[in-house]
Amino acid sequence: MKVWGAHGEFCAKHQWEVIVATLALLACAASVERHGTGGRSERCAGWARACPGLEAEYQAADAVVMTFVRCTALLYAYYQVSNLQKIASKYLLILAGIFSTFASFIFTSALASLFWNELASIKDAPFLFLLVADVARGARMAKAGWSAGEDQGKRVGKALSLLGPTATLDTLLAVLLVGVGGLSGVPRLEHMCTFACLALLVDYLVFVTFYPACLSLVADFASGRKEMAPDSPFSEEDLKPNPVVQRVKMIMAAGLLCVHLTSRWPWTRENGMIEGSLSDGFKSANHENVLFHSYVKWFSVSADYIVIATLLCALIIKFIFFEEQRNWVIDMNDLTVKEVVQHSGSNKKIFSIGEEDLKIATSTQTDSSLNLDETEWPSLSPSSSFARLNAKKRPMAECLEIYRSEGICTSLSDEEVVMLVEQSHIPMHNLETVLNDPLRGVRLRRKIISLRFGTECAVKKLPYLNYDYSKVQNACCENVIGYVGIPVGYAGPLVVDGKAYMIPMATTEGALVASTNRGAKAIGTRGVTSVVEDIGMTRAPAVKLPNVVRAHECRQWLDNKDNYALIKEAFDSTSRFARLQEVHIGVDGATLYLRFRATTGDAMGMNMVSKGAENALKLLKTYFPDMEVISLSGNYCSDKKAASINWVKGRGKRVVCETTISAENLKKIFKTDAKTLTRCNKIKNLSGSALAGSIGGNNAHAANMVTAIFIATGQDPAQNVTSSSCSTSMEISGENRDDLYVTCTMPCLEVGTVGGGTVLAGQGACLEILGVKGAAVRPAENSARLASLICATVLAGELSLMAALVNSDLVKSHMRHNRSAINVQGTNVSGVTNGMTLQVPNL
Repeated sequence: MKVWGAHGEFCAKHQWEVIVATLALLACAASVERHGTGGRSERCAGWARACPGLEAEYQAADAVVMTFVRCTALLYAYYQVSNLQKIASKYLLILAGIFSTFASFIFTSALASLFWNELASIKDAPFLFLLVADVARGARMAKAGWSAGEDQGKRVGKALSLLGPTATLDTLLAVLLVGVGGLSGVPRLEHMCTFACLALLVDYLVFVTFYPACLSLVADFASGRKEMAPDSPFSEEDLKPNPVVQRVKMIMAAGLLCVHLTSRWPWTRENGMIEGSLSDGFKSANHENVLFHSYVKWFSVSADYIVIATLLCALIIKFIFFEEQRNWVIDMNDLTVKEVVQHSGSNKKIFSIGEEDLKIATSTQTDSSLNLDETEWPSLSPSSSFARLNAKKRPMAECLEIYRSEGICTSLSDEEVVMLVEQSHIPMHNLETVLNDPLRGVRLRRKIISLRFGTECAVKKLPYLNYDYSKVQNACCENVIGYVGIPVGYAGPLVVDGKAYMIPMATTEGALVASTNRGAKAIGTRGVTSVVEDIGMTRAPAVKLPNVVRAHECRQWLDNKDNYALIKEAFDSTSRFARLQEVHIGVDGATLYLRFRATTGDAMGMNMVSKGAENALKLLKTYFPDMEVISLSGNYCSDKKAASINWVKGRGKRVVCETTISAENLKKIFKTDAKTLTRCNKIKNLSGSALAGSIGGNNAHAANMVTAIFIATGQDPAQNVTSSSCSTSMEISGENRDDLYVTCTMPCLEVGTVGGGTVLAGQGACLEILGVKGAAVRPAENSARLASLICATVLAGELSLMAALVNSDLVKSHMRHNRSAINVQGTNVSGVTNGMTLQVPNL
């Protein structure tokens, strides 16, 4: 292996020397003049005998055999070219394999001209060469040589070290096997076999010298081009031969060698020398443009050539015009690969069953593409291999023993796993772990749920393919049966603190993105200025003391700076990023609500603070053993609930944004003025919210923008309840008192750029669009920037909606952007629910 690797690396690194030397030898072989003893060569082919008169009319058996060989060669060549894409789909790799074969044939022809006076006498040699040539070997070599990794020389050397020994054994075996044709008794076949043996040897030499050099040269010229890389990564396992096959080949080679030794070179009794050896030499006549005259004679017309020409034309026409384009889809009913064939003259597509098992993890189809109308698609049985797998379902006891011994169910079929789940041996929520395959776990859970609740049609409409469930497991969701796609639009450019951003918003509410985009347009290049304060995340456990005296003592103990330092040390020891800032205490009788507030870096930090608070309570209990922890969260935090404490003391990030809209933009874009908007904001956002007793609701629709960005960037959508607390203020400004000064204050914006849903691919992409993905070098920098962008987007949305309200454009815009295309006028719907009849009037 090392010798082959060194040889391949040498050819790749000395590419020009190898190529020039090979071409020089080719030129020498093609131009050598040979002089024989007569006008014709005495020996034209054969290993054991001369074969004069081959240009004469040959026997009928010759014609039949050779016509069969030619047709077989063409069909085999067509088969090889058609299947090259299984090795590598890139056209460059296919051309590499064909180039290797073509170069070998040219070199063989030039070398054969040294031994044959008339190459037309071996006009059938190209067909036999097509039978013995290995086109795929060149493509495999190219794929390995162009794979990513070491430098070009080492890659080619490594590929040759893997393919070289196999190619050597294959060549030896092929030469011995083709040489048996010399014993057939058919003159022309013997002649062709001689040429084929020579071709195999030359092809082998070209493959291990000239071809690696050319491959390295082409790769150097095309370095840096993406299309040079194969579709799939190179693996040594693709090139390593099967040891059993190699052993069989060696045994066959030894047997064939014995056949040749005993059949072709019998020992004489007189001198013990071999008769008919190659030492007789080849005699030839004068060399006058042998290659030119030979190629011309190859095109001589006869009956067998008409058959070959017809077959060749038919194959070419079929390959170019009638090669069937196969479209494969996955039937989600039985998870089989099926082929869609579009018949001419019909708009309906019909399935045919594939024979290969479905490898669902590598599928590029989406589930939505398979939601087919059952009236158009016939009911289909599973593919044969899939049916065989499930037909051999083992007994429950055997399956259970396999599961308990292995701990995973990779060796169990789908039906066997379903059987174990139905019998409660495998928890359904743990399928991904048990199967060691998240996608398969989701697929089987869908199947079980569909059968158990009779929701097959509904579940089929829920997509689940093309999703990385490994990031969902133990992080984002449990009992997964698919995912819901939500459209993501962008608003912008929105200039915040001097930089323009595209704001991704995931929503199903029409007109929301358009409205926010209009607000960003009105803000223009003047932009939004923001201030962000990292308040920190909070968690407030509820603890109960025996009486109010002990509760008061506990509160005083916590107010002591030295004791607080002990609590802070215990809290901070649970995380690298969580740092306790304050313990605010609420009292209700003998119950204390300890509101721990801590900064958490770029994470939203709910879990961090909970962990720290729990550890701090353990320390506190050592000083107050009569203290009882009622709940880790006593709703004094307050999380996912509108609360005055968050509005007053803040939670997460406190953000304030401001901007000024010129009178020109107010008139041009919003079709209104500053006075009108200021008056509407006072009556609507301030007075109206106060009358309603709203907490943190002094705004028009901040929750719209907050939720859309939360979903797009992987935040917790439920925290929109507190995070949407916003106070929108509008004032008249400017020298002429016709500009509009706007501020948005959001005291409890709970966001993070690491952890939770931010690990998912789509949500991570939206964070990357904003330039805040992951943790920043300075803790909390990315999360603070995300908070400022959300607040600025809220400001843009507030402006646009307020302008729409004063102009009575709200209904008009929603009719245009947020109305279903389905005609519901004149419908009369009635239904019965729990015995109560519902009458719906005409809409």
